[in-house]
Amino acid sequence: MKLIFLDVDGVIATPLSFSLSRFLRKKDTDQVFDPLSLFWLRRLCRRTGALVILSSTWRDALTMDDPWADALYENLRRTLQNNGTPIADTTPLLMTGDRSLEIGAYLDAHPAEAFAVLDDSPWFIERRDVAERLVRIRNSRGIRRPHYLAALRLLEE
Repeated sequence: MKLIFLDVDGVIATPLSFSLSRFLRKKDTDQVFDPLSLFWLRRLCRRTGALVILSSTWRDALTMDDPWADALYENLRRTLQNNGTPIADTTPLLMTGDRSLEIGAYLDAHPAEAFAVLDDSPWFIERRDVAERLVRIRNSRGIRRPHYLAALRLLEE
């Protein structure tokens, strides 16, 4: 099993997606996600057969009793489903440590043959094995061809 750990903000929710949402006069709960990022994510999943595991703080909505957060998450879920890259699962919410611990905990419970982490955060310190598979999306620009190629290398090792 191959896995892609996906962050949302800065990776598929980018300045471009916010501009498109404003231009199209979308409500917050109907946000448009970066179409270029979605294209590269879809291509990566199709090429490798990898599953999308949500590692973003957007998964916090699953533990809240908040209709607005539920609507945001549902829009994300629906968008990724329609993109052909459905959310297969989410990483656990841990109260301490950085995101690498949450991804590591997921991998400890669900071993993978290969994985890549798509995230705009540099804070992957506590689990070196996870940090080494980070494809960092700098400047919140979204997934582009160089990120696709880097993730593809990690998934096809």
